[in-house]
Amino acid sequence: MFADFNTMVAELGSIETMKNDFVSNVSHEIKNPLAIITTHAKALERDAISDDRRKAYAHTIVDASMRLNTLVTNTLKLNKLESQSIVAEAADYDVASQLTDAALALYDLFAIKGIALELDVEDHATVHADPGIVSLIWSNVLGNALKYTEPGGHVKLRQTSTSSGITVEIIDDGCGMSETEAAHIFDKFYQGATAHAAEGNGLGMVMVKRAVDLSHGTITVRSSQGSGTTVTITLPAAAGF
Repeated sequence: MFADFNTMVAELGSIETMKNDFVSNVSHEIKNPLAIITTHAKALERDAISDDRRKAYAHTIVDASMRLNTLVTNTLKLNKLESQSIVAEAADYDVASQLTDAALALYDLFAIKGIALELDVEDHATVHADPGIVSLIWSNVLGNALKYTEPGGHVKLRQTSTSSGITVEIIDDGCGMSETEAAHIFDKFYQGATAHAAEGNGLGMVMVKRAVDLSHGTITVRSSQGSGTTVTITLPAAAGF
């Protein structure tokens, strides 16, 4: 009984530490864009400021506000996923169609950045999962591929099927990650040393992993610095595949 009690205390202590770390990290992430907004808003109050400088300050404020909004949105989504207040309502649906829609939603952004987006999916592929939860996976992984691939690069979304599962690969030839960075990709608020790290908040892939887990799927990430990244997700196929 004493051993069980000590184990319980240790686990509760660990949970409390994780909660404190999470709050500390969120606070830190919020402070940065808030500081930018405050500094540039004060600069806008000056009388002697050119129109070009005023527009540049306003653009910086909007950009920081959008980052802050994304952080808050992702934090709330992650909290719901982890507390399971989002109830997974699994159903059989066509994931090939969902993948096509996810790619089309981002197509213009890929085109603007000059990145080729290749889609190789089957005409129909039925998974048994919650469509709303799974959609978080595609938007975040494709968003990362867009963010970390330079203009002139290439991103491929490939989907294949077996009798037991549907496999989706999102392959980019972007900046990639070191072995150390890849090992921490699912850690909250972890950001690697890439030039684009400041654009993120270290929550996207945490949400992806949780969404995959809730969908009873698997996810692997292969990457090497300077050579791109491949994210592979496998979801359970519908019983009538």
